[in-house]
Formats: sequence, C-alpha cells, structure tokens
Amino acid sequence: MVNYCVCGGCTNTSQSGHRVHLFPSRKTKRFRAWIRFVQVKRADFTASSVTANSVICGAHFTTECYESGDLMEFNMGFRCKDRVRLTKDAVPTVYTDSTQREQKAGASGQVFAESAVEFGDSDLASLDARLVDNGSQCNIRCLQRSAAVQVGLKPLMVNAETQTEGTEQRASTPQSTVPSEDEADYMDHDESWNSDEEMSSESSEDDYEDEPSLESPSDQNVPDKVIVGLTQLMALFTICCSCYGESKGHIVYQKGTYLKIKQVCTQCDYQRVWQNQDILHRNMPVFNLLLSGAIHFSGCMISQTIRMLKLFGIQCIGINTYFRHQRLYTIPTIIKAWQNQQMEIITELKTMDGGLILSGDCRSDSPGHCAKYGSYTLIEDRINKVLDLQLVQSSEVPSSNWCEIEGLKRSIHFLKSQDLQLSAIITDRNRQVAKWVRQELCPEGTSHFFDIWHIGKSVQKALDTVSKEKGCEDLKLWRPAIVNHLYWTAASTPNGDPNIMEAKWRSMVNHIQDIHEHGNPAFSHCAHPPLEGEAREKEWLEPGSTAAIKLEAVTTRGALVKDIRQLSPQHQTYSLEAFHSLILRFAPKHTSYSYVGMYCRLLLAALHYNANGKRQIAETSRGEARYSVRYPRFRRGGWVVRPIKEKPSYEYAAALVTSLKERYATSPRALQEESATVSAAAPGPLTQHTISKEEAIRLHLSRFNSQ
Repeated sequence: MVNYCVCGGCTNTSQSGHRVHLFPSRKTKRFRAWIRFVQVKRADFTASSVTANSVICGAHFTTECYESGDLMEFNMGFRCKDRVRLTKDAVPTVYTDSTQREQKAGASGQVFAESAVEFGDSDLASLDARLVDNGSQCNIRCLQRSAAVQVGLKPLMVNAETQTEGTEQRASTPQSTVPSEDEADYMDHDESWNSDEEMSSESSEDDYEDEPSLESPSDQNVPDKVIVGLTQLMALFTICCSCYGESKGHIVYQKGTYLKIKQVCTQCDYQRVWQNQDILHRNMPVFNLLLSGAIHFSGCMISQTIRMLKLFGIQCIGINTYFRHQRLYTIPTIIKAWQNQQMEIITELKTMDGGLILSGDCRSDSPGHCAKYGSYTLIEDRINKVLDLQLVQSSEVPSSNWCEIEGLKRSIHFLKSQDLQLSAIITDRNRQVAKWVRQELCPEGTSHFFDIWHIGKSVQKALDTVSKEKGCEDLKLWRPAIVNHLYWTAASTPNGDPNIMEAKWRSMVNHIQDIHEHGNPAFSHCAHPPLEGEAREKEWLEPGSTAAIKLEAVTTRGALVKDIRQLSPQHQTYSLEAFHSLILRFAPKHTSYSYVGMYCRLLLAALHYNANGKRQIAETSRGEARYSVRYPRFRRGGWVVRPIKEKPSYEYAAALVTSLKERYATSPRALQEESATVSAAAPGPLTQHTISKEEAIRLHLSRFNSQ
C-alpha cells in the first residue's frame, strides 16, 4: 500500500524514497498541531480527515524533530531509515515546493539527505576503502552478511600505536541467513502500522508519561554510547576494507572499558588498528574515567554497580581503579563545583534585603551516641537552598554529642567571613545550641526560634504516656487537637510575641474543660465562635479530674512553656528534614566512609537539593494537580495526602561529568594537587594505635572454644 503525504502541494509517497510518519494519537496536543500545519495549505483538512493511513513525509520535519539516539544508530548502521523515530513533541514546520522535492528525490527531508548510501552486491567491485568520521563500523556490504549484524557505514580508520600484548581472537565469516519473521517485521515500512499495535514507531504522549525517555530537552548528557556484543563486533573485522577478502581481527589490548582491535588481511596484507574510545593524556581511557565519575556523581554504591555490570557481562573497571579515580579526580571536581555554587548563592543573598533566615540542624551518621560523623547544615529559607554544610568527626570534639554545636560554630564563622548578617535562626531544642546562640548571636540582633514539629513530637510522646494511666484515657482522644492547637498558637501570631503565644497555649487547658474565658489580658477568651450543636457534644474533661490535672501538669511544665515562647511563627525546619532524608540516597547509614568520602557525598546531596528544591506540583493532562494518599508508619494506620512533585533534574550530575572530562584533559596534575590538599586538611582516623594482623590473631580468644 502506498501512503501519500497529506500536505498541500506535496507529492511525496512512501514509494518515492521518503520517510513518512503517521499522525500521533488524537488525545495529544501534538495531533492538533499537526492538523494546524496541514491546514495552512489545505483549509478543508480537519481532524475527521485523518485516517489510519494518513501520513506526513519527512521533508516537513527538521533534524531536531528526530531522536538523536536513533539518528546516531542510523549513522552507525544499527538502525534503518524507516525506524528513526520522531521525538515526543515533534511538529512539522517545513514547507517545501515541488521543485525542491524533485531535487531531494530519494532522500527524506533535511535529515537523511546526507546519510550514507547503501550499495548493491554488483557495486562492491568498484568500491574503494575510504575514511569516514561518523562511526567505527563498516559501511560496505559483505558478500555473505549475517542477519544479526546489520551494518551500513564505512570503516573508521584509526591511527593508533599497536599494542603487542593481549590475546588473539578470530571470528568466523558471517553466514548468510534468512531473516526471521520478527526481523522482517522490524525492517517493514510504516505502512504496516495499525492503531491497535502495542509497539509502534510513533509513541503517544501518554506512553512517554508512563515510561519517560532517557533524554529530555534539558538533559546535557545525551546518550552517545551503545552496548554491542563482542561476537557482533568482531564480525565487522572479517572483511578486508581494501580487497574485500577474508581478514582476521583480534584484540591486542584491553583495559577496563577500553578495547583495541587489530585487523589483518590474509590476502593483501592490509592492516588497521581500531579502538573504541579516545585516550586522554596518553594513558587514560576516557570511558574509564567517565564511568567512575558517573558512579560517584549519581551516589551509587561501587560494589553493587560493578556486580551488576559483571552480572550483565559488560567489561568494566575494577573497584581499585574506581577508588583511585575517586581520590584523585572526582572528589576535587565535586568540591570545586560546590564552592562555585556556594559563592553564587552568597552573591545572590547579598543582593537581597534583610538578613539571613536560616534553618539549622545536625545529622549523625549512625543512631545512638556512637556516631563517627556529625554533619551540620544551614538552609536559607527564603530561597530554600543549602547555604553551608560542615562535617565534624567525633575525634575533633569531646564526644559525638558535641558535633552539633561545633558544626554550628564553624558555619557561623564562615558566614561572618563572607560579611553576611544573620537575622533569624530556627533550630530544634538542643540545649547546647540554645545557650550558645543566646550568648553569642542574640546580642548581635539575631532572633532564635524553635521548630514546631520537634516540640509537637515531644508533646505527643508525653500525652501518649499519660493517656495510658488510669482515669486519663480521654486524653488520647484530645491528642490530635492539642497538637493542632500548638501549630495554631504559632501560626496565628505572625509577629512572634512570646506573651501572646504563651497565653494561647495555656488557654488550651481551660478549653478542654469547656472553659472559654481565661482572664489573661494577652488572650482573654477563645477565638472560636460560640459552640452549638455537634461542636458542643464533645468529651469534655471534668474540672479537677485526674485527666485534667495530668493534662495541666504535662502541658504547662516550665521547660515546655519556655520553649513555646520561642516558637517560630513563619519558618520551620521541615526543609532540613527533607534534606536529611535525601542524604540517605547518597550516604546510607549502613555504609562507612572516610572523612573526605563522606564530605563529598554530603556535597552531592546538597547539589541535588539545590537543583530540585523548587520543583512544582506535577499536573495531569487536564491541568489538575497530582496527589497521592500514603499510610506512613507514624500515623499508626492513618493516612496522609502528599503532592506529587515534578520529576527531579540531574543536570548538576551531567555538568560534573563534563567538568571532570574537561579538567582532566586540561591538567590531571592540577586535580591531583587539589586532592592532596583536601586529604591533608582532613582529620586523622579514630584509631591512633594499630596492631599487626598476626599479633591480633595470636591474641584473639573465642568464647566457645580454646582455638
């Protein structure tokens, strides 16, 4: 069946050598854009005119409309022209006249006009071997061609010195086989497509939403590498590029992902050397370096990643190579990227009015009081970005409990060195931090507030304990309302007046006893209207009852009331809690790290947070906000509604990979010097005295036997 282009004045068809594309799904916005394009020259063309065989030829699309990965595979000979797909948002924009189309006959628009030409068997005798730049595979056709190796490009002639060490492998000449039914379907034209087919060359918008593409318009790391089986690769070296006779190809050198193959013709003595990647500074395979960077920058665990690659059968670097690259090259790259971003944030804050409003908290690398590291983070709440991050090793302070105050001191010292003024700081109720801020920062005009969530968690635990006592069972019913009242106490006092917040909190005890007049000038009566109907039918506590006395004792104890006077009315530390959860993806607590290794993984988490901290709520195709219902453990069977955010961006990781390659290509020695400086500034290990392995084994005693 012949498919004709529906555009006005266009006579291209599927038989004239042009690529044709079926219309996208009617449910997508792209479908309406295609209709409007055709209507420019065919005013009578409407959506009802589109049938299952309506197509637009490739002459109306630009190069950017096609998947870059498919174009790369087409240029390498791994994909035929008919299987090069359009991007998910491709829209025709090119109008051509009949004269231009006649000049481009046999090509498919701008994309395939300069593509490689396929030759028949009769043309092989007149072909000369020539150099090409767009691939490493053959463009010539073998007299006997395997269906498993579809090749369409001329060989890449690489000038590289020959490595004599290695093993020799000889691949047999590919045998001609009849394509299977599946392969025949794969090579078919678009005219075999039908609307009910599950796998098609034109994916709908919904398909992309269910399984997102590997590349996006904002993705800097567009895929430019493919997986090729060793058997299929060696088969490409069985035909001589000069005389087209039988030749031998064997691996002469292999190092990590690097592969060098030497091809020798047995008839005309033609030789060439091929390598699968570039070499940086004479001895660094670029893919080896980039693989180490990709593993580190993505926060993956090296042992699991290498195990997965080896299980799949992919030749890759070893663990020792990764750690060497990490120590010398990737760690300096991460630290440099963080320093640059930190200076950009500081420059932005200096242009804003008012002082800094910071949220600060510490995270230990392990629970309990035996943590090795404590990381203190400051987030600027107005821009929701990590401003500073300090890592403290427990050997630098009297005990791990002192890591938090030491981290805060270092962060404040750094901010003062940058001439930044601190207006307010919101923390948890750590007594060491509260005392230091009161003595050092408050005299300078800094306001110190406590996060509501931390105080609310303490109130919940106290109420849970009291509600288990005899005669206090009703307190369990009032627990959610009491916690909500705590949040209302701060939210309804935007100026943060401590006297008003204290009066509002104390009024809760009277309210639960059905007493709504309090006699306090700061808050004389409840803010709610008179209670009627269902609002009055509550389980009020009897004044003077055991439950009422216990409630008053728990909620009005001196330390709690003092902290409530410092409740933060506007800014909280929930962004810090989210950041601490994010750190688990880059530095899980079940894995131990060196000081520099832990510090760099914290910086990676900070870079990720700063790049994605302002993501908006995702929307459906109808423009409605997306939410999910969750059943968290702390709700004890209850549910919560959480918004679904847009997909995170990993441009920062792609930028790190690019920076790693550029900086290494410029000067590996500079990276190594930076690495030595970072390592020298790190604190020493916790263990000051070591013992030999033999001595430890000799002194080892078992509790179960004498051996």
